[in-house]
Amino acid sequence: MKQLFTLGVLFLVFYLGSCSGSKSTGYNPEIAKELEQRNKGNISLLQRIRQLPGVTLRNGVPYFVKASNQVFGQQVTEPLYVLNGYIIGNSFRSVDQLVNSFMVESIEALTGAETAEYGSRGASGVIKIKTIE
Repeated sequence: MKQLFTLGVLFLVFYLGSCSGSKSTGYNPEIAKELEQRNKGNISLLQRIRQLPGVTLRNGVPYFVKASNQVFGQQVTEPLYVLNGYIIGNSFRSVDQLVNSFMVESIEALTGAETAEYGSRGASGVIKIKTIE
């Protein structure tokens, strides 16, 4: 009889402990945004640029798949990098040294007519990087 009473008490404790009504398992957009911001630092700048549409890697350096100078058979050059509105150059390595991946707010890939404001330097495409200020 004592064992039956002990089992009943244990069952009641487990049942009441697992039925907490304050926990919510629904989707919370605020938490999702916070997790996305935290995970940005876990992804390298190269990986984030590689995820842009039309970008591929060659020897660990990003290139646009269809750059205008590839049609004419010229030597393929790296895209132009613009950081917070300032032209950095055509070297991913220099941009990677300047930018902390965690501080990147957005990355935008420009090709074709969108690169006209950068002249011939943007012929292989432009990657615009904006950091958190």
